[in-house]
Amino acid sequence: MIFPLTVDRILADRSRAEFGRSVLTVAAPSGTHVVLGGHDPQGSADGYPIGVYAAPPPGADTSAPQAHPPALQWLRTGWRLRAAAFHPTQPLLVLGTGSYDGGYFFEGELVLLDLATGEHRHLFEEGCRREVRALEWADAHTLQILLAPYDDWEDRAAWREGHRVDLVRPDWRTVPAHSVRDTELNGPRVPAALPEPIPTLAAPEPAPALAAPDKEGPRPGEIRSLTALPDGDILLTADHVLLERWSARGQRRWSVPADPDLGGGRTAVALPGGHSAWVEALGPWHGDSGTFLRIGLSDGTERERRTTPGPAALVTTSEGPLLVPMCAGYGEQARSRFRHGLHAIFRDIAGSPCVCDCPWDDDADCDCRCGCPACAVQGPDAEVWLTTVDTHHTGRPADLAFPAAERCRRLFPWSWEPGETHSGGPGVSVGETDLVMATVRHDGRVALPVQGFVTRRSVAEGSTGTPSWVFPVDRTPTALDIDPATDTVYVTLSSGELIALEATTGALLARGHVLVRGVPVIPTAVTVTGPGRILLGTSDGRVLVATAR
Repeated sequence: MIFPLTVDRILADRSRAEFGRSVLTVAAPSGTHVVLGGHDPQGSADGYPIGVYAAPPPGADTSAPQAHPPALQWLRTGWRLRAAAFHPTQPLLVLGTGSYDGGYFFEGELVLLDLATGEHRHLFEEGCRREVRALEWADAHTLQILLAPYDDWEDRAAWREGHRVDLVRPDWRTVPAHSVRDTELNGPRVPAALPEPIPTLAAPEPAPALAAPDKEGPRPGEIRSLTALPDGDILLTADHVLLERWSARGQRRWSVPADPDLGGGRTAVALPGGHSAWVEALGPWHGDSGTFLRIGLSDGTERERRTTPGPAALVTTSEGPLLVPMCAGYGEQARSRFRHGLHAIFRDIAGSPCVCDCPWDDDADCDCRCGCPACAVQGPDAEVWLTTVDTHHTGRPADLAFPAAERCRRLFPWSWEPGETHSGGPGVSVGETDLVMATVRHDGRVALPVQGFVTRRSVAEGSTGTPSWVFPVDRTPTALDIDPATDTVYVTLSSGELIALEATTGALLARGHVLVRGVPVIPTAVTVTGPGRILLGTSDGRVLVATAR
């Protein structure tokens, strides 16, 4: 299903962004089609991308992304593409995928794609996962397959040899899913080296320009946050940059690249006056400290740096950004990002006052809920609360500080169901008394798929936190924002779906994937800039300027 959205402009666009790196290309013998397969930039749980495109005419300039034709067919597979073969007489395409699991097994799948209907079927029987290294049609009925051995246990030659198998079917258009038995895949052992990329059994013709191998360096990672400035410019943080500024028309003004030690940026908060912004770095990777940089918005220069002795997060209030301590060891699951509120909101661990020389405050007796081993707040069973920070205007919003303990008010448990543990997640304030927030259940008893929720809760005085509505989702929510003009909440999921909910009732208004040139993107950040106007950051480092229909 396609989300009702019109993409008006793409910032940081580039050729084949949806494929990440390591693109394998296979051209049809007729020269009319090209198959592209690659690595998803973030190794999506939904698999590896494969697209079928019309081959560009000879001499066509394919250097600009807009010059590339839209995908005719698109799917994701459980393993990366190893080989592809177009049927000699029918509009069919066979795809072979696979990889080594890092321990013993060479796993993969055989997929039959109908180019006329877009239907695809996995042909190996349930439980059969064999890596396919090469494919070739001997005739209209016989598919020749080169399979990796099942594993390399006491068989190092498995990396250099494989099994040659002929699969014969009277009509490949009618082959049922999961109909190829494991017993049919026994064949003679033949040389089968594993070069990159894997060729077909017969050497193919040179691929068209569209299918040229990816020779570039590392591709951009996912967009982490998007901030619209009053002048229409856009600030973004991402895996590959600490902070970047773009004009609304698509010109990059400046970029602060990711630091080798700090990585990219997680969250950015522009300060009043528009002269600078605080940025929370993704690193250091050992996780026992936090680094925050103040970046000038005119030229991207670093103005100030703050390092905390323990893990911390950047939160926002009407007075400007604040720091809050985080319990060590919880990683991204401990983080919560609430927007548009008068008060800062964060996940808090209930415990006794500090007994150490507290790293968060000069007062050794403060109740700061720090994460040091000497304090009695550690352990997986510690109760997590939703805590707000009362507003206190200091007159110096550029200062980045921890709020005093007396300003922090624990309201109610983060999880509204007793005995459940809910992770952190994105959220927004609605009016002065309500929150719409997203979370995922982690109680040790729930198997896949993920059991997540989008919910509305009151934070009014005396509230117990019982949701007024709960909308379940089966993937992790990655970003959330609200359009106050239409009372619509937009939520992105790790599967790539975008969901629109009615903020008052939680009713589903729309859901689906966002397509760019026929290919679904995976949104990782969402920001509403006006009535029906949305910015979407993607897992491949692009920003979509879009209009909801």
